[in-house]
Amino acid sequence: MSLHSTRRIAVDKQFLTTAAAHVGIAAGAAAFAGAALCGATALFLNEALNAGSGASGPSGSGTQFAEQLWRVFLLLTSLPFSGQLRAGLETIGGFVSTGDEGFTIGVWPLASLAFVGLASVLGAYLLERRHPQRSGGMRAGAAAAAGGAFAVLMLLVAAPGVRFDAPGAAATVSALGPALVPISFTSVFASGWLGRSLATRKQHEIAPTGRPRSPLARELASLATDVGIYAGALALTGAVLGTITLVLVFLQAGALSAQLPMLLAGAPHAAFWALIFAHLGAVTVTVPYTAVEGISVLSPELPFAWVSVLPVVLASLGSALLIGVGRARTRTPELARIWRLPAAVFVLWMLGSLVFLPVTVSGSATVLGFTLGELELAARPAFWTPALFAVWALAVELGAWALPDRASALTPRVHALATRIRTRLGGFESPASAAWAGTAPTAVPSPSTHQVPPLLEPARDAAGLPSLPMTARTKRRLRIAGVCTTIAVLVVTGSAIAITSVNTQRGAVAKVRAYVEAIAAGDATHAGELVDPNVETSQRDYVSDAMLASASERITVLDVVETELSPAAPSTSWFEDPAKEEYGSGRERRNVQVTYRLGGTTESTVLVAERIENEFLLLETWRVVTPLVFESVAGTSHAMDFTIGSVAATPGPVETLTWEGSQPVSWVPFSAYPAIYPVTGTESTFYSVASEPVRVGPVQDEHVPERNLIYTPTEALTEAVNAAVTAKIDQCVLSTDASPDGCPFSTYVSGANTALSWQVASAPTVSVSETSDRFEVEDGLVSYSYTGSSGRTSAGSSPIRTTGTFTIVGDAVTIEFS
Repeated sequence: MSLHSTRRIAVDKQFLTTAAAHVGIAAGAAAFAGAALCGATALFLNEALNAGSGASGPSGSGTQFAEQLWRVFLLLTSLPFSGQLRAGLETIGGFVSTGDEGFTIGVWPLASLAFVGLASVLGAYLLERRHPQRSGGMRAGAAAAAGGAFAVLMLLVAAPGVRFDAPGAAATVSALGPALVPISFTSVFASGWLGRSLATRKQHEIAPTGRPRSPLARELASLATDVGIYAGALALTGAVLGTITLVLVFLQAGALSAQLPMLLAGAPHAAFWALIFAHLGAVTVTVPYTAVEGISVLSPELPFAWVSVLPVVLASLGSALLIGVGRARTRTPELARIWRLPAAVFVLWMLGSLVFLPVTVSGSATVLGFTLGELELAARPAFWTPALFAVWALAVELGAWALPDRASALTPRVHALATRIRTRLGGFESPASAAWAGTAPTAVPSPSTHQVPPLLEPARDAAGLPSLPMTARTKRRLRIAGVCTTIAVLVVTGSAIAITSVNTQRGAVAKVRAYVEAIAAGDATHAGELVDPNVETSQRDYVSDAMLASASERITVLDVVETELSPAAPSTSWFEDPAKEEYGSGRERRNVQVTYRLGGTTESTVLVAERIENEFLLLETWRVVTPLVFESVAGTSHAMDFTIGSVAATPGPVETLTWEGSQPVSWVPFSAYPAIYPVTGTESTFYSVASEPVRVGPVQDEHVPERNLIYTPTEALTEAVNAAVTAKIDQCVLSTDASPDGCPFSTYVSGANTALSWQVASAPTVSVSETSDRFEVEDGLVSYSYTGSSGRTSAGSSPIRTTGTFTIVGDAVTIEFS
């Protein structure tokens, strides 16, 4: 065997060995990431892994549990490379079904994916340093071989899936998806090629080959350095913002330790979304059967989140300075290259926005035979996010052209620090740029090399002009400009903080709070100025200061928050069904939920606030559209005047149907602010009055109205009615008719002109109704006698039995027989 063949076999063996080792490192990292994700999920879901332990024997239960645990581990190991879980649910009897495809849960565990990528980069770097490949093609081939083997391994890992069996239901979960193979191959191949390239670069720095790179290679290296600097600055900023976000979420969740691992797993998503918000971007949230909502740094759900814009501005300025000190000086921005960084950023964010960052749950389901249709619950960056980041990258490009000169004049130390950092990073475009940065001055030989040492010539910019030192006047102007810029930034920042704070006090929630607090304080005049109560003129007394002042208890405001709940439809009448009321002004509207306590119970209602024209262009102005006025009724057992709060009411005729049953009542409807108002009846010697206050608020079962006034007749009324009945009967017996008109007795005699003589034989008993203005007369007897045409005298008797009504006018009682 020849020496060339021996070397060829050794090289091939080394190629395969390093590729296999690379696969092993990546697989080990993936297994570790899967185990960590499995543990975090188990801790978060508590006993979710006990779903498959339904066997009767202990050994069988342990075996099933171990098998399910192993399948869940494999599932979560392959999840970072598929980005989705397909879940199907079937129940016996077909009550719930998600079909063959089921629901697709789309979420990329970026923490696990990043861990595998870093492990792959480090492993490839160490392998290349220990067993270097002969050429770039061999390095790419080794990375490709490792990526292909890893993709096949992940495909085999994801194939088993998980099945959970429970009484009456079965659920299947699988991580197989179209993205599994390409993502797993690309992640290992790209990270492996990067690690091997870094190792080769280190070797070239130690022992340079002296072979110059092509212009295209230099341009690509420069672009890669610029992208790396910008990405590193954003990564540092995102890490800070993401950490703050996680701390806030952790504290708001009650500091539950079980949620901490899952929060750490979602840390990359938090960092990326915090970066999107800080770049003035938005995240769209899709919820079934509701409109798509966009959340941005200016949303009321994220108060003071606009402060996150400041770290991004500082990171952009810093990365622009680092990029700029590595470039040659030019009089104007180079239009031929200004688009490169924005284009690269646009492509990278397009990939992230479409693939890695969205969190979605989509699919269809059938419940009790009814198909719910295609459902989607998602949170994803707004579609214009890549373009927004490209604009920021363009600003960084312009800053890279403009900042180095200004930084050198205003803050030499910052410029020197940026130069040292860029020197360590490398990537100077040309010797001229290195000279501009102060790291490679150029020497000019003297006319006679034997007389004086070489002189240093000032570095020249790309236009060929010497870069002369700045004069004191120029430096002073630049300093003044810098001070003015700093003052302007501070003024703008302070103004933004002040305007935001003022607008917080002038927003929809603040306006509603002022309104309900005015009602709680009894200031109906101020409440009416904020919101017209929208009641008839005849009802205005019920929404007055006197009415609220008469309340035995007013509301106590507990909370006022913005909500997604819709306001309750107003009713046209207290006794009728609610009627829809549309609000169609086209202006921005917010629903605000008001929670208050009244009468020992807590009630909530939703008010609508509408934004109107700003004051001084910047100060928000809102007005409340829906008044906090409720319709109510007060009932009385007798049609006598009474008072609701401070307003006198005149009831109508008494009816005989109430919520208590067949009870007489007269209802008086009215509209008022929520409170408990006293109801006062008419006091007299004939009735004693029992009163109950009326509660004004949302109509609820426990607040069904009863009679607020119940009149009970006294002995004086019975005596007065009895006296009136006696007087009426005494008047009736004076009649000579057989049937006295309007009297409770009568008889029949022949002859129309026969005169009768009446006399009370037995006084009747009078009973007064306790629930109405009626009375009953019974057990009385009258006798009569008359002389017929033959001259014969006849006698007889007639019972006194009838009913009637009585009327009270002042201290007098009048009656009328039925």
